Amino acid sequence: MTTDIEMEVMDRIDHLNAMVRETDIYKYYCRYSRLLEEDTEVAGLISKFNRMKVDFEEVSRFGKYHPDFSAKRRELNNFKKTLDMHPVVMEYRRAEFQLQEMLDEVLFHISSSISDHVNVVSSNPFFSMSNESGCATGGSCGCQTAG
Repeated sequence: MTTDIEMEVMDRIDHLNAMVRETDIYKYYCRYSRLLEEDTEVAGLISKFNRMKVDFEEVSRFGKYHPDFSAKRRELNNFKKTLDMHPVVMEYRRAEFQLQEMLDEVLFHISSSISDHVNVVSSNPFFSMSNESGCATGGSCGCQTAG
């Protein structure tokens, strides 16, 4: 059973989501997300990369003992650099990073206003105000304590 307070919280979350969708950061992300999907050159590069990855996974089953292991790994890494350097991919990743940063900051501020002991999952050390990390146990899960 949902209480009135829980419904109010959900309504405010919907309002916060709408506010995020109005930001330039979100709009920039959407623009490059669409470009990433629509750009035929990028689609071809991604398709080729996925085929190369499958080929490498087949070779890597045998590890460094396979005669093509080093060559396939080098070929895959070089092609990934080519894919990563494509302007649309670069801008998409930049937009994705900026959006993630904004969402991390929003979550951090919400959680820290509730309690200093709420865990915030973030790879950004800015959002950790203490030296603790990892679900308050020091683990490597990526959680950061909010206070």
